[in-house]
Amino acid sequence: MEDPSYKEQFVPLFSLSEPNQSAVIAKDEVLIKDKNGNDLLSGNAEFRLDFLPKPQIHVYITNKKELNDSEKKGLYSLHDNILSGNLFELVLKNSGNQFEGFVINSDLFNHNGPSLTFTSSSEPIVGLGDEDTQMQYVIFHLFNFREICANNGRYCEDVRIEADNWVIEIKSLAKSESNFKKLKKEGGYGSTHIVCLQQIDSTFFSGKEAIEMLNMLQYFFSFANGAWCNPIYAVGFNSTGRVWESWSSPRGPSFSRSESWFDEHHSEQLENLFPGFMNHWVDEDWNDTIQKAIYWYLIANNSPIDAGIILTQTALERLSFEYAVLKRKLISADSFTRLKASDKFKLLFSSLELSIDISKDLPEFEKMAKAMKWDDATHGMSEIRNSLVHPNPKNKGRFKSVYYDTWKLGQWYLELSLLKLCGYSETYCNRLNPGWISQVEIVPWKK
Repeated sequence: MEDPSYKEQFVPLFSLSEPNQSAVIAKDEVLIKDKNGNDLLSGNAEFRLDFLPKPQIHVYITNKKELNDSEKKGLYSLHDNILSGNLFELVLKNSGNQFEGFVINSDLFNHNGPSLTFTSSSEPIVGLGDEDTQMQYVIFHLFNFREICANNGRYCEDVRIEADNWVIEIKSLAKSESNFKKLKKEGGYGSTHIVCLQQIDSTFFSGKEAIEMLNMLQYFFSFANGAWCNPIYAVGFNSTGRVWESWSSPRGPSFSRSESWFDEHHSEQLENLFPGFMNHWVDEDWNDTIQKAIYWYLIANNSPIDAGIILTQTALERLSFEYAVLKRKLISADSFTRLKASDKFKLLFSSLELSIDISKDLPEFEKMAKAMKWDDATHGMSEIRNSLVHPNPKNKGRFKSVYYDTWKLGQWYLELSLLKLCGYSETYCNRLNPGWISQVEIVPWKK
């Protein structure tokens, strides 16, 4: 049974104005320590989500109090550590939580008092609570996610996905429409959705479980988006209010509509994929492979075409080994390593009921296939990849006309392979034959 109190918090949790504008996410008093645990300086801190020169959480610390002799000594030690490029420990007064950071800007001897700007050595920063903290639900934000519509193309307030006693509700922000217009025009980063994560039966879950679910959702939303889309500013609640906070900045590229299997006018695609995706995510035998494949998929989807070709086929080889060798045991590991790349692809695609015929939707690739007498799509894909990794002077510049088709074909195979492995059997957006938004077709293995 759902806890109705979460509806009161299902609103933006920090002040969000226009896209690309800095936002304060927390204020606290912070103690700066050196790597040996010695106190150096304390001050009032403002944690901001900044977007220039790239998205990052910055900690702005000031101390306008008159320093005593001990504090002055710490200030000089802080100065020496900054010159040495050392990391520091930052301790939050209210929660006692701490994290490592380094100084990116400082003015220690200003007559108004010392000021510094830190950035964390890693994100997310857990600013409140810990792995054992118990909570009933988590609210977080998505930046640059797709402009999700209901099945008929109407804007929907909520999209609900469920799996394994977890329910996730995705809500478009009231300002999303104006944000999308600005993002499409100028690029950059803007908050587009808020999301609520909780158990279907409203049971409590821990900070550790929240972190694991947020990491999984990062990959799920990113796979749908075609670009990184990680949870931002996640806050855990129970009946007393906020008990856990995890701060992070957008990981993805500046706003653009990256190609993807997901069509934003068909939100049911998210609902249908999520159970199978989560089943594979929690499977220890599959978790690392799914992460690696999506990681390479996302980089390939937002990189120069030649690099994308190589990364896509790396992901396909990894999936082929995991599925054909380890899962289905169709061939031994030793035999697999002796296969040509094209045969590794054939092994995967035939097992997943994906055609290896050369598609007429790729005219340049089809023309080159006839000229080069390629047997099938896998033959051509591997030939193009080999020409990039092991170039032959005789073929210099010969295959440039088919780079885009080869990249597109590889990403299509990678999307469909991941969908099939997750047990998905519904509609998708076919990047080989793209139409208008909302034009989808059934996956090949269900035709």
